[in-house]
Parts: sequence; C-alpha cells; structure tokens
Amino acid sequence: MQELEPIFAAAHRQLRPQTPLPEIKIEFFPFAGLNHTARLHENRLIIRVSDLFTDAPSEVYWSLALILLGKLYRKTIDSSYHRTYRAFILTEDIQERARIARTKRSRRIHARDARGRHVDLEQLFDDLNQEYFAGSLARPRLSWSRKKSRHVLGRYDATHNIIFISLVFDVPDVPQYVVAYILFHEMLHLKHRSRVDDSRLMVHTAEFKAEEKRFREYQKAKLWLSNSGTDT
Repeated sequence: MQELEPIFAAAHRQLRPQTPLPEIKIEFFPFAGLNHTARLHENRLIIRVSDLFTDAPSEVYWSLALILLGKLYRKTIDSSYHRTYRAFILTEDIQERARIARTKRSRRIHARDARGRHVDLEQLFDDLNQEYFAGSLARPRLSWSRKKSRHVLGRYDATHNIIFISLVFDVPDVPQYVVAYILFHEMLHLKHRSRVDDSRLMVHTAEFKAEEKRFREYQKAKLWLSNSGTDT
C-alpha cells in the first residue's frame, strides 16, 4: 500500500498544483468487480482500489490515480492513460479475476417468473432458437425485470447466465414481434461474446450487428420502439 501513496500524491500535485496536498488514505477493497472510488472529506483523500489490482504495474497505478482524481476534480485526462488502464483490465487474467469476484461477491439475483401475464419468455426463446439458431443455444434463465424500465429494454447477465426483459413489454398492446426482437438481441449475446479490439471491449461486434439484422421484422421492430420512445 505504501507504494500507492506517492503515486496518488504526485497525481494530485499534477492536477491541482496550487492546492495543498490533503492527507491520503488508500486501501484495497473487495469490490464485486473492477471498481474504484475516490472522495475528499475534511481535507482527507480517501481512495479505495479494487483488490484485483494488488499486483498491477506502476504505470497502471499512475493511470488509475490520474483517472480517479481527474474525475473527482473534473479535470481532463489525456486519453493515453485511459488506454493504459483499459489494456490492463481487458487482459484475460484480470477479466477472469473479475468474473470470479462478481460470481462470489455480487448480490443475489432476484429473478421473476419467465411466464408473464401475456408473454412466456421460455416459449418465445425456444421458438427463436429453432428459427434463427437451429436450436443450438442452451437456454439460460429467463426473467421479466422487476421494474418497467424504458431505458434498459433487455440485459444478459453473463455472470449468472440469465436474460432479463423489461416488464414494460409484458402488456397486450405491445406487438409480439417487438418482444421477440428484444429477446433475439439478448440471445445474440449468448452466441457473440465480447472481445477486445484496440484496448476496447466490444460488446456489439460487427458480426453481432450483421446477424441482428437477420431478424425478420428488424426494421418494423426498430420503428415501433422509436415511435414508442423506448428505442435505445
């Protein structure tokens, strides 16, 4: 921990050269993933770094210090530091550590029944699986969301292998092809896993986007979502 304090002190001096250096307290914290926090309280700078970073290289610590303090003090940080940080967290070793941490430490997932009032997600999954994937996808857990979100329409949780669909779509006036499209999109995440490209995690790859347009009523579904104010 002692090697981190001089790094954060130097980053503070670089970002706020006219401001007296506050007391700095740093700890490695068992977050459920790659999280870090920085807050200033009564001239005390309190830093929590993910314990997955205990053996990170010095250049990664330096980049992290600038990123965290830059966010805290609303300072613009050179993009090279973000690239250094991303390159480190996207390595296979760190991604695997993060996956294990999420599995062990994340809060329990509260899933609802896959059978809604108007749509059965399991039956819809099976139908889409046969039509578009030749039945090749293993069915994950399926659940309607707890809230009627218009911002997160669907989500695949790879850690717990579960697909959530927003409860806003389990109503009679939503066309079946719209719900099918939302679920089809999340099913594509089962087939097209994320990959690293130029130090960036690509969730929707070119292959993902191309296959998404194979959905028979793709344009129709996108138009309906846009007109309803739920298109993301």
